Amino acid sequence: MLALAVTMAIAALPPRAVGATIEDKRIAITIDDLPFASATPMSVMEASRLNDSLLRALRRHEAPAIGFVNEDRLLVAGQIDRGAAILEAWLDAGMALGNHNFGHVGLWDTSVEQVQAAVLKGEVITRWLTTQRGVPLRYYRPPFTQTGRNEADREAFERFLQAHGYTLAPFTVDHDDYWFACVYDHLDGTEAAADRQVVEDDYDAHLRRSIGVFESMSAQLFGRQIPQILLIHANRLNADTLDRSLSTLRAMGYRFITLDEAVKDQAYQRPVAASGKFGPSWLARWARFEGVKLSVYGQPDPDGPTVALHRRHCGS
Repeated sequence: MLALAVTMAIAALPPRAVGATIEDKRIAITIDDLPFASATPMSVMEASRLNDSLLRALRRHEAPAIGFVNEDRLLVAGQIDRGAAILEAWLDAGMALGNHNFGHVGLWDTSVEQVQAAVLKGEVITRWLTTQRGVPLRYYRPPFTQTGRNEADREAFERFLQAHGYTLAPFTVDHDDYWFACVYDHLDGTEAAADRQVVEDDYDAHLRRSIGVFESMSAQLFGRQIPQILLIHANRLNADTLDRSLSTLRAMGYRFITLDEAVKDQAYQRPVAASGKFGPSWLARWARFEGVKLSVYGQPDPDGPTVALHRRHCGS
């Protein structure tokens, strides 16, 4: 009878209370290209509406997020205040803001000095808003996730960031949202509703497959699931599907944490080399730096019906 009582008591506990048999999977949400990115024209008013959709999904799931700002996207004649209001809405919602530089220039075909200037030019409005709220502007996300052509460039740029109070924002999970978003941006009007649903379904399936790959990489490198950092973009697709994506992540066992909490994990103290032209997941960068051979190195290529739609609308 005692054994039965103990068994029943354990069964009644919530899964996380049972202990080490349930892995604590955590993920931080980071969203690039605020106020918004689009392959087709977008008004500031539409960007504001879509931004509200992103924030509603984040609040519903109690998912803290950081949005990385390209301030050049705010400079629309007669609409600067509306653009700044998008950033204020993030702060009102308790979210964080970071710097994504002015002009979205990367450290491959642009000099270190030019990118440094773009960082400073890209913080004017954002720093003013965050200073008013008494919150720090701490993180910089490099465009194209490029960290330098070579080690000299990487080291010089990281010294510059440190001198200006910035920490480089890494990421470990992406799933080709820009690829899906290009198709989605071109599917306008009621006649395209069925195709939009196809893209949304393929996008969710691709998220599930990609998460599995990055979990495998984490297990091979660390023998555990480190806190993951998701990189997506502020676009129409994510405005319409973020609620579903966050539900998918919850269903896969994840809870949502801040970027601050994620980077405190010892995994993020490991060194990485300069990215070169292509900037993969930090999991792939750690493996490359340490000479560890993995069975997989990044998300799978998109498949399904969206591939044909991509050829039709985006040219490849």
